[in-house]
Amino acid sequence: MSSFSSASEEQPEVDISDEEFLQFDTSSVPVIVTLTKVGRHYIVDATPEEESQMSSAVSVSANRKGHICGLTKRGGAGLDPSTILGMIWVAKHVTEQLMTKLDSEISAAESRGEDVGSINLLYLMPGLFV
Repeated sequence: MSSFSSASEEQPEVDISDEEFLQFDTSSVPVIVTLTKVGRHYIVDATPEEESQMSSAVSVSANRKGHICGLTKRGGAGLDPSTILGMIWVAKHVTEQLMTKLDSEISAAESRGEDVGSINLLYLMPGLFV
């Protein structure tokens, strides 16, 4: 339950009840995975040092349903269409793994009675080399 102060000069006062919440539907929310091409390999979410060796990079935005929501390419080197399709496949696979891991971490935090907002998303999936 929230309450707001009506005085225009004051900061609004917000009270949030721990008892009431709505489940947020994340089925259409995209995850962005960047694949950096170095030689014949792809690095998922490369470090700046790894990116310095890239020929090109593709960022793929995909949702939980596996739908591609967006795609961008960086770098001077061109990419063969089959390479782009392969990178999309890898990005969709990584997105699926990330969503599974995120669901698992949320469930574990809820079972421990922890605030799910405390989950550090950056450490769910360490860097991958494909």
